[in-house]
Amino acid sequence: MNRAKGFTLIEMLVAVFLLAVLGASGFGMLFQMNKTRNAVFEQSDRLVELQRTFYWMAEDFSQAVDRPVRSAVDERIPSVLFSLQGDSMIELSRAGWTNPARDVMPARSNLQRVSYALEDDKLIRGYWYHLDTISDGPTKRTQLLQGVEDLSLRYLDRVGSYHDSWPPLDLEDPGLPAAVEVQLELEDLGTITRLFALPR
Repeated sequence: MNRAKGFTLIEMLVAVFLLAVLGASGFGMLFQMNKTRNAVFEQSDRLVELQRTFYWMAEDFSQAVDRPVRSAVDERIPSVLFSLQGDSMIELSRAGWTNPARDVMPARSNLQRVSYALEDDKLIRGYWYHLDTISDGPTKRTQLLQGVEDLSLRYLDRVGSYHDSWPPLDLEDPGLPAAVEVQLELEDLGTITRLFALPR
């Protein structure tokens, strides 16, 4: 009589072992692919945040105007103001604020007062609805960037000298600076510096 042929116990154990090794390798590759994909998505979102931040800064600084404003207590505030006190680190007046709903909204100027502030690790852009008789805080505030460890600014005057604040105390009626240097210390990307030119 012919014996029925089949796999021995050792062959079965070897096959199960090989299958387990292949499965573990496949799972490891899938885990690594998901990890890489998530890292790429996070980096992409971070770059979008940075691009949006620098877009708004370029829009604001490139349309700056020499238009001082009046505070709620009738105090004259320069066109560009740097301050380490209060809610805003820098304030400036800018043009180019369109009003598509001018027939519905209350009347306002096409000039806008904007501010940038660092709160904890978040960079906040704010603006006031009206230039004069403004409230202490901006009318609307938007978070542009998070993970910001430090924000520093330098101001280039019209003769080529940098100042740590604006308006500088040693210049009488300096008007607008020629450029503003913005330096961001980010927890994940290190130091990023941008120079924004202001109109003459």
